Amino acid sequence: MSNYLTIIKKYLNNTISSSEREMLWQWLQNDARNRTLFKEEIKKWYQRQEKKEDVDSNSAYLRFMTAITKKRPSFLQKIISFHPIRYAAAALLCGILFGAYFLYTNTDIFPSSERVPFVTEYPNSDNKVKIVQSDGSTTYIDLEGQTQLTDQTGGVIGTKNKDQLVLASKTTAREAAFMEISIPKGNMFQLTLADGTKVWLNASSSLKFPQSFDPSDTNRIVYLEGEAFFDVTKNKAQPFIVKTKDIDVSVLGTQFNVSSYQDDEAIKTTLVEGSVAIHQKNNTAKKMILTPSYQAVFDKKQQSIHQKKVNTTVYTSWMSKKIIIQNETFAEVSKRIERAYNVSIHSHNKKLNTTRFTGEFDIENIEEIFMTFSKTLEFTYEIKDNTITINP
Repeated sequence: MSNYLTIIKKYLNNTISSSEREMLWQWLQNDARNRTLFKEEIKKWYQRQEKKEDVDSNSAYLRFMTAITKKRPSFLQKIISFHPIRYAAAALLCGILFGAYFLYTNTDIFPSSERVPFVTEYPNSDNKVKIVQSDGSTTYIDLEGQTQLTDQTGGVIGTKNKDQLVLASKTTAREAAFMEISIPKGNMFQLTLADGTKVWLNASSSLKFPQSFDPSDTNRIVYLEGEAFFDVTKNKAQPFIVKTKDIDVSVLGTQFNVSSYQDDEAIKTTLVEGSVAIHQKNNTAKKMILTPSYQAVFDKKQQSIHQKKVNTTVYTSWMSKKIIIQNETFAEVSKRIERAYNVSIHSHNKKLNTTRFTGEFDIENIEEIFMTFSKTLEFTYEIKDNTITINP
Protein backbone atom coordinates (compact mmCIF):
# COMPACT_ATOMS: atom_id res chain seq x y z
CA MET A 1 0.00 0.00 0.00
CA SER A 2 2.86 2.39 0.78
CA ASN A 3 3.89 2.11 -2.87
CA TYR A 4 0.51 3.46 -4.00
CA LEU A 5 0.65 6.31 -1.50
CA THR A 6 3.92 7.29 -3.15
CA ILE A 7 2.32 7.11 -6.60
CA ILE A 8 -0.64 9.23 -5.43
CA LYS A 9 1.80 11.81 -4.09
CA LYS A 10 3.62 11.84 -7.44
CA TYR A 11 0.29 12.32 -9.24
CA LEU A 12 -0.59 15.31 -7.06
CA ASN A 13 2.89 16.82 -7.47
CA ASN A 14 2.93 16.51 -11.29
CA THR A 15 5.87 14.07 -11.21
CA ILE A 16 4.04 10.85 -12.07
CA SER A 17 5.11 8.85 -15.12
CA SER A 18 2.75 7.38 -17.73
CA SER A 19 3.35 3.84 -16.43
CA GLU A 20 2.63 4.94 -12.86
CA ARG A 21 -0.59 6.60 -14.01
CA GLU A 22 -1.66 3.31 -15.52
CA MET A 23 -0.77 1.44 -12.30
CA LEU A 24 -2.80 3.93 -10.29
CA TRP A 25 -5.79 3.52 -12.61
CA GLN A 26 -5.66 -0.27 -12.32
CA TRP A 27 -5.38 -0.06 -8.53
CA LEU A 28 -8.44 2.19 -8.33
CA GLN A 29 -10.41 -0.26 -10.45
CA ASN A 30 -9.64 -3.18 -8.15
CA ASP A 31 -11.34 -2.16 -4.91
CA ALA A 32 -13.80 0.49 -3.70
CA ARG A 33 -11.63 0.95 -0.59
CA ASN A 34 -8.78 2.06 -2.82
CA ARG A 35 -10.99 4.69 -4.39
CA THR A 36 -12.03 5.95 -0.94
CA LEU A 37 -8.40 6.21 0.12
CA PHE A 38 -7.50 8.04 -3.09
CA LYS A 39 -10.24 10.64 -2.46
CA GLU A 40 -9.05 11.11 1.12
CA GLU A 41 -5.47 11.67 -0.03
CA ILE A 42 -6.66 14.22 -2.61
CA LYS A 43 -8.59 16.12 0.02
CA LYS A 44 -5.72 16.15 2.53
CA TRP A 45 -3.22 17.26 -0.12
CA TYR A 46 -5.28 20.22 -1.36
CA GLN A 47 -6.13 21.29 2.16
CA ARG A 48 -2.40 21.42 2.95
CA GLN A 49 -1.64 23.27 -0.29
CA GLU A 50 -4.38 25.88 -0.14
CA LYS A 51 -5.50 25.72 3.52
CA LYS A 52 -9.10 25.26 2.41
CA GLU A 53 -11.69 22.99 3.97
CA ASP A 54 -14.23 22.66 1.15
CA VAL A 55 -12.31 20.49 -1.31
CA ASP A 56 -14.49 18.40 -3.61
CA SER A 57 -12.44 15.18 -3.69
CA ASN A 58 -15.24 13.30 -5.46
CA SER A 59 -14.93 15.65 -8.43
CA ALA A 60 -11.16 15.29 -8.40
CA TYR A 61 -11.45 11.50 -8.46
CA LEU A 62 -14.07 11.54 -11.22
CA ARG A 63 -11.94 13.80 -13.41
CA PHE A 64 -8.88 11.62 -12.94
CA MET A 65 -10.82 8.53 -13.99
CA THR A 66 -12.23 10.35 -17.00
CA ALA A 67 -8.80 11.52 -18.11
CA ILE A 68 -7.06 8.18 -17.60
CA THR A 69 -9.67 5.97 -19.25
CA LYS A 70 -8.17 4.45 -22.37
CA LYS A 71 -11.40 3.50 -24.08
CA ARG A 72 -12.74 7.01 -24.60
CA PRO A 73 -13.81 7.26 -28.27
CA SER A 74 -12.47 10.75 -28.87
CA PHE A 75 -10.72 13.70 -27.28
CA LEU A 76 -13.94 15.41 -26.20
CA GLN A 77 -16.64 12.81 -25.79
CA LYS A 78 -15.66 11.88 -22.25
CA ILE A 79 -15.29 15.42 -20.92
CA ILE A 80 -17.80 15.82 -18.09
CA SER A 81 -19.39 19.24 -17.67
CA PHE A 82 -20.15 20.50 -14.18
CA HIS A 83 -21.30 23.54 -12.25
CA PRO A 84 -18.55 25.61 -10.62
CA ILE A 85 -18.16 25.38 -6.86
CA ARG A 86 -15.71 27.25 -4.68
CA TYR A 87 -12.98 24.66 -5.01
CA ALA A 88 -13.56 21.81 -7.41
CA ALA A 89 -11.47 19.64 -9.71
CA ALA A 90 -12.06 19.12 -13.43
CA ALA A 91 -10.26 17.46 -16.28
CA LEU A 92 -9.99 20.02 -19.03
CA LEU A 93 -7.23 19.10 -21.38
CA CYS A 94 -6.01 15.66 -22.45
CA GLY A 95 -2.98 15.48 -24.70
CA ILE A 96 -0.37 12.78 -25.02
CA LEU A 97 -0.39 12.32 -21.24
CA PHE A 98 -3.34 10.34 -19.90
CA GLY A 99 -3.98 12.12 -16.63
CA ALA A 100 -4.26 15.79 -17.46
CA TYR A 101 -6.28 17.49 -14.77
CA PHE A 102 -7.30 20.96 -13.72
CA LEU A 103 -8.46 22.47 -10.47
CA TYR A 104 -10.00 25.84 -10.24
CA THR A 105 -11.14 28.32 -7.65
CA ASN A 106 -13.66 30.98 -8.55
CA THR A 107 -12.54 33.71 -6.18
CA ASP A 108 -11.56 37.36 -6.16
CA ILE A 109 -9.30 37.22 -3.09
CA PHE A 110 -6.21 37.59 -5.32
CA PRO A 111 -6.39 41.14 -6.75
CA SER A 112 -4.73 41.64 -10.12
CA SER A 113 -2.06 44.28 -10.57
CA GLU A 114 -1.76 46.75 -13.39
CA ARG A 115 -0.10 45.28 -16.43
CA VAL A 116 2.94 46.74 -18.14
CA PRO A 117 2.40 46.63 -21.91
CA PHE A 118 4.63 44.28 -23.88
CA VAL A 119 6.38 46.52 -26.38
CA THR A 120 9.09 44.42 -27.99
CA GLU A 121 8.29 43.62 -31.63
CA TYR A 122 9.07 40.25 -33.18
CA PRO A 123 8.85 39.14 -36.83
CA ASN A 124 5.68 37.11 -36.23
CA SER A 125 4.37 37.60 -39.74
CA ASP A 126 6.99 35.33 -41.30
CA ASN A 127 7.56 33.25 -38.14
CA LYS A 128 11.33 33.60 -38.28
CA VAL A 129 14.04 34.11 -35.68
CA LYS A 130 15.56 37.57 -35.76
CA ILE A 131 19.30 38.06 -35.26
CA VAL A 132 20.89 41.50 -34.95
CA GLN A 133 24.63 41.22 -35.43
CA SER A 134 27.27 43.33 -33.73
CA ASP A 135 27.58 45.64 -36.75
CA GLY A 136 23.83 46.40 -36.63
CA SER A 137 22.86 44.26 -39.61
CA THR A 138 19.72 42.13 -39.23
CA THR A 139 19.26 38.52 -40.35
CA TYR A 140 16.05 36.48 -40.30
CA ILE A 141 16.39 32.70 -40.17
CA ASP A 142 13.70 30.02 -40.38
CA LEU A 143 13.53 26.93 -38.20
CA GLU A 144 14.09 24.38 -40.95
CA GLY A 145 17.26 23.08 -42.53
CA GLN A 146 20.91 23.74 -41.81
CA THR A 147 22.93 26.83 -42.62
CA GLN A 148 25.93 28.87 -41.52
CA LEU A 149 25.54 32.31 -40.02
CA THR A 150 28.18 34.73 -41.28
CA ASP A 151 29.10 38.34 -40.59
CA GLN A 152 29.51 41.13 -43.15
CA THR A 153 33.06 40.04 -43.96
CA GLY A 154 32.01 36.44 -44.60
CA GLY A 155 33.43 35.11 -41.34
CA VAL A 156 31.49 32.23 -39.82
CA ILE A 157 29.69 33.20 -36.61
CA GLY A 158 27.93 29.91 -36.03
CA THR A 159 26.06 26.95 -37.51
CA LYS A 160 22.27 26.58 -37.39
CA ASN A 161 20.58 23.19 -37.58
CA LYS A 162 16.78 23.53 -37.48
CA ASP A 163 15.94 25.23 -34.15
CA GLN A 164 19.49 25.23 -32.79
CA LEU A 165 22.34 27.67 -33.31
CA VAL A 166 25.89 26.87 -32.13
CA LEU A 167 28.23 29.86 -32.05
CA ALA A 168 31.82 29.41 -33.15
CA SER A 169 34.13 29.12 -30.15
CA LYS A 170 36.68 31.39 -31.82
CA THR A 171 35.92 34.51 -33.81
CA THR A 172 37.82 37.27 -35.56
CA ALA A 173 35.37 39.87 -34.26
CA ARG A 174 36.41 41.89 -31.24
CA GLU A 175 35.47 40.02 -28.10
CA ALA A 176 33.04 42.60 -26.67
CA ALA A 177 30.87 42.69 -29.81
CA PHE A 178 27.27 41.91 -28.80
CA MET A 179 24.59 40.14 -30.83
CA GLU A 180 20.86 39.87 -30.11
CA ILE A 181 18.48 37.03 -30.96
CA SER A 182 14.67 37.33 -30.79
CA ILE A 183 12.25 34.40 -30.85
CA PRO A 184 8.72 34.90 -32.25
CA LYS A 185 5.55 33.68 -30.58
CA GLY A 186 4.75 30.03 -31.13
CA ASN A 187 8.41 28.94 -31.25
CA MET A 188 11.35 27.94 -29.05
CA PHE A 189 15.04 28.01 -29.92
CA GLN A 190 18.27 26.59 -28.53
CA LEU A 191 21.50 28.57 -28.56
CA THR A 192 25.00 27.43 -27.64
CA LEU A 193 27.20 30.37 -26.68
CA ALA A 194 30.90 30.61 -27.50
CA ASP A 195 31.90 29.31 -24.03
CA GLY A 196 29.71 26.20 -24.42
CA THR A 197 26.84 27.50 -22.27
CA LYS A 198 23.50 26.22 -23.59
CA VAL A 199 20.45 28.48 -23.60
CA TRP A 200 16.87 27.43 -24.40
CA LEU A 201 14.79 30.47 -25.33
CA ASN A 202 11.01 30.45 -24.98
CA ALA A 203 8.54 32.19 -27.30
CA SER A 204 8.53 36.02 -27.36
CA SER A 205 11.98 36.15 -25.78
CA SER A 206 15.21 37.87 -26.71
CA LEU A 207 18.81 37.47 -25.55
CA LYS A 208 21.68 39.88 -26.01
CA PHE A 209 25.08 38.19 -25.73
CA PRO A 210 28.73 38.67 -26.77
CA GLN A 211 29.81 36.97 -29.95
CA SER A 212 32.73 35.65 -27.91
CA PHE A 213 33.57 36.08 -24.22
CA ASP A 214 36.75 38.02 -23.54
CA PRO A 215 38.83 35.95 -21.07
CA SER A 216 40.19 39.18 -19.57
CA ASP A 217 36.70 40.32 -18.50
CA THR A 218 35.65 39.88 -14.87
CA ASN A 219 32.28 38.34 -15.80
CA ARG A 220 30.41 36.69 -18.66
CA ILE A 221 27.33 38.88 -19.11
CA VAL A 222 24.13 38.33 -21.14
CA TYR A 223 20.86 40.32 -21.19
CA LEU A 224 17.47 38.59 -21.16
CA GLU A 225 13.95 39.71 -21.91
CA GLY A 226 11.37 36.92 -21.73
CA GLU A 227 12.11 33.38 -20.59
CA ALA A 228 15.14 31.15 -20.91
CA PHE A 229 16.71 28.07 -19.36
CA PHE A 230 20.48 28.20 -18.87
CA ASP A 231 22.95 25.32 -18.59
CA VAL A 232 26.09 27.31 -17.78
CA THR A 233 29.60 26.10 -18.48
CA LYS A 234 31.53 26.31 -15.22
CA ASN A 235 34.29 28.90 -14.96
CA LYS A 236 35.25 29.98 -11.43
CA ALA A 237 37.43 32.77 -12.75
CA GLN A 238 34.61 34.31 -14.80
CA PRO A 239 31.11 34.15 -13.25
CA PHE A 240 28.13 34.10 -15.63
CA ILE A 241 25.57 36.89 -15.08
CA VAL A 242 22.06 37.08 -16.55
CA LYS A 243 20.82 40.65 -16.47
CA THR A 244 17.10 41.49 -16.68
CA LYS A 245 15.37 44.83 -16.37
CA ASP A 246 15.10 44.55 -12.57
CA ILE A 247 17.40 41.81 -11.26
CA ASP A 248 20.77 40.17 -11.94
CA VAL A 249 21.40 36.43 -11.57
CA SER A 250 25.04 35.45 -10.94
CA VAL A 251 26.38 31.89 -11.28
CA LEU A 252 29.61 29.95 -11.77
CA GLY A 253 28.13 26.89 -13.47
CA THR A 254 24.60 25.60 -12.97
CA GLN A 255 21.14 24.96 -14.45
CA PHE A 256 18.34 27.45 -13.88
CA ASN A 257 15.31 29.07 -15.50
CA VAL A 258 14.59 32.81 -15.63
CA SER A 259 11.18 34.19 -16.62
CA SER A 260 11.26 37.95 -17.13
CA TYR A 261 8.52 39.00 -19.53
CA GLN A 262 7.67 42.71 -19.54
CA ASP A 263 3.94 42.10 -19.11
CA ASP A 264 4.31 39.72 -16.15
CA GLU A 265 3.98 41.04 -12.60
CA ALA A 266 7.03 39.18 -11.32
CA ILE A 267 10.44 37.90 -12.40
CA LYS A 268 10.94 34.26 -11.43
CA THR A 269 14.30 32.51 -11.16
CA THR A 270 14.04 28.76 -10.63
CA LEU A 271 17.13 26.76 -9.71
CA VAL A 272 17.43 23.16 -10.93
CA GLU A 273 21.07 22.45 -10.11
CA GLY A 274 24.00 24.23 -8.45
CA SER A 275 23.53 27.64 -6.81
CA VAL A 276 22.85 31.20 -7.92
CA ALA A 277 23.04 34.63 -6.31
CA ILE A 278 20.25 37.08 -7.07
CA HIS A 279 20.15 40.77 -6.34
CA GLN A 280 18.09 43.73 -7.43
CA LYS A 281 19.62 45.74 -10.23
CA ASN A 282 22.25 48.20 -9.00
CA ASN A 283 21.96 46.88 -5.44
CA THR A 284 24.58 44.17 -4.93
CA ALA A 285 24.56 44.65 -1.15
CA LYS A 286 21.38 42.60 -0.72
CA LYS A 287 21.89 39.17 -2.26
CA MET A 288 19.67 36.12 -2.13
CA ILE A 289 21.36 32.73 -2.53
CA LEU A 290 19.20 30.01 -4.06
CA THR A 291 19.65 26.28 -3.57
CA PRO A 292 18.19 23.59 -5.89
CA SER A 293 14.37 23.33 -6.07
CA TYR A 294 13.93 26.90 -4.83
CA GLN A 295 12.57 29.86 -6.75
CA ALA A 296 13.24 33.56 -6.25
CA VAL A 297 10.25 35.79 -7.03
CA PHE A 298 10.83 39.50 -7.61
CA ASP A 299 7.60 41.51 -7.32
CA LYS A 300 7.89 44.40 -9.78
CA LYS A 301 5.19 46.51 -8.14
CA GLN A 302 6.41 46.07 -4.56
CA GLN A 303 10.08 46.05 -5.58
CA SER A 304 10.61 43.14 -3.21
CA ILE A 305 12.04 39.64 -3.54
CA HIS A 306 11.32 36.38 -1.71
CA GLN A 307 12.05 32.70 -2.25
CA LYS A 308 9.97 29.53 -2.02
CA LYS A 309 10.39 25.81 -2.65
CA VAL A 310 8.85 24.64 -5.93
CA ASN A 311 8.55 21.68 -8.27
CA THR A 312 11.09 22.74 -10.90
CA THR A 313 9.34 20.61 -13.55
CA VAL A 314 6.45 23.09 -13.53
CA TYR A 315 8.75 25.95 -14.54
CA THR A 316 10.83 24.10 -17.11
CA SER A 317 7.99 22.15 -18.78
CA TRP A 318 7.87 24.62 -21.67
CA MET A 319 11.14 23.11 -22.94
CA SER A 320 9.24 19.84 -23.51
CA LYS A 321 6.34 21.69 -25.17
CA LYS A 322 4.08 21.30 -22.16
CA ILE A 323 2.22 23.85 -20.08
CA ILE A 324 1.92 23.04 -16.37
CA ILE A 325 -0.22 25.42 -14.35
CA GLN A 326 -0.36 25.87 -10.58
CA ASN A 327 -3.04 28.06 -9.01
CA GLU A 328 -3.05 30.62 -11.84
CA THR A 329 -5.99 32.65 -13.07
CA PHE A 330 -7.17 32.24 -16.63
CA ALA A 331 -5.94 35.78 -17.29
CA GLU A 332 -2.43 34.64 -16.33
CA VAL A 333 -2.69 31.34 -18.20
CA SER A 334 -3.93 33.05 -21.35
CA LYS A 335 -0.66 34.99 -21.68
CA ARG A 336 1.27 31.73 -21.75
CA ILE A 337 -1.12 30.29 -24.33
CA GLU A 338 -0.71 33.41 -26.48
CA ARG A 339 3.07 32.97 -26.52
CA ALA A 340 2.96 29.23 -27.14
CA TYR A 341 0.47 29.41 -30.03
CA ASN A 342 1.14 32.85 -31.52
CA VAL A 343 -2.44 33.99 -30.90
CA SER A 344 -4.12 36.98 -29.29
CA ILE A 345 -6.78 36.23 -26.64
CA HIS A 346 -9.48 38.76 -25.74
CA SER A 347 -11.65 37.56 -22.85
CA HIS A 348 -14.78 39.49 -21.87
CA ASN A 349 -15.82 36.79 -19.39
CA LYS A 350 -15.05 38.18 -15.90
CA LYS A 351 -15.89 34.92 -14.16
CA LEU A 352 -13.50 32.97 -16.37
CA ASN A 353 -10.74 35.56 -16.00
CA THR A 354 -10.70 35.22 -12.18
CA THR A 355 -10.96 31.42 -12.15
CA ARG A 356 -7.79 29.73 -10.90
CA PHE A 357 -6.38 26.53 -12.39
CA THR A 358 -3.86 23.84 -11.55
CA GLY A 359 -3.01 21.16 -14.08
CA GLU A 360 -1.08 20.21 -17.19
CA PHE A 361 -1.47 19.69 -20.90
CA ASP A 362 0.66 19.16 -23.94
CA ILE A 363 0.94 21.94 -26.50
CA GLU A 364 -1.32 20.62 -29.23
CA ASN A 365 -4.33 22.00 -31.07
CA ILE A 366 -5.55 25.40 -29.85
CA GLU A 367 -9.12 24.67 -30.94
CA GLU A 368 -9.27 21.47 -28.88
CA ILE A 369 -8.05 23.37 -25.83
CA PHE A 370 -10.70 26.08 -26.10
CA MET A 371 -13.46 23.61 -26.94
CA THR A 372 -12.66 21.81 -23.70
CA PHE A 373 -12.41 25.00 -21.66
CA SER A 374 -15.79 26.14 -22.99
CA LYS A 375 -17.49 22.80 -22.32
CA THR A 376 -16.27 22.84 -18.73
CA LEU A 377 -16.96 26.47 -17.85
CA GLU A 378 -19.81 27.02 -20.30
CA PHE A 379 -18.75 30.02 -22.35
CA THR A 380 -18.71 30.74 -26.06
CA TYR A 381 -15.81 31.99 -28.12
CA GLU A 382 -14.76 32.74 -31.69
CA ILE A 383 -11.45 32.02 -33.41
CA LYS A 384 -10.67 34.27 -36.37
CA ASP A 385 -7.21 34.20 -37.90
CA ASN A 386 -4.88 34.46 -34.89
CA THR A 387 -7.40 36.13 -32.59
CA ILE A 388 -9.58 34.34 -30.01
CA THR A 389 -12.50 36.29 -28.57
CA ILE A 390 -14.27 34.92 -25.48
CA ASN A 391 -17.80 36.17 -24.94
CA PRO A 392 -19.20 37.34 -21.56
